[in-house]
Amino acid sequence: MDLYELMKQRRSTRHFSSKKIPEEILQRVLKAGQYAPSGADKHPYVYIVVDDPASKEDIKKHCEIVDKRFYENSESWFKNWMKKKNISLEKEFLVDAPALIIVAGETDKPYWLESTWISITYVVLAAEYEELGTLTYTPAETDFLHDLLDLHGALEPVVIMPIGYAER
Repeated sequence: MDLYELMKQRRSTRHFSSKKIPEEILQRVLKAGQYAPSGADKHPYVYIVVDDPASKEDIKKHCEIVDKRFYENSESWFKNWMKKKNISLEKEFLVDAPALIIVAGETDKPYWLESTWISITYVVLAAEYEELGTLTYTPAETDFLHDLLDLHGALEPVVIMPIGYAER
């Protein structure tokens, strides 16, 4: 597929089928992120794949709590935008997707945040190429992920990407 057509057709996915992602496809998508350029060639990020239903449920529960708190303190324009886009505070996509890819950046490396987002973009495009749906979901707070995923040191969660076959 033409790269520009791929970029134009890509959409955020919030509804997933239960169809499992073949391991070789998931590995290709993750590998694509490693192809991304990074500041000082440090590749300051890690991918954590979560596919255990109980762990996904824990992540969902915490995300809903922090997003509800954020929403309650948001300005009216944001609340109206959420309503217009039909975006719910319930995060069912976190348990419906067969897997979650949590991307954490290594904050002690140069250009860590920029490099991490470039890598995320490569993963998103690779998922689209593999006919998988994704969403770059950024919860209002991510501190809870340190405990749930046992993240230590300079690792800072940046995004949670549910990934799977889109429910059409």
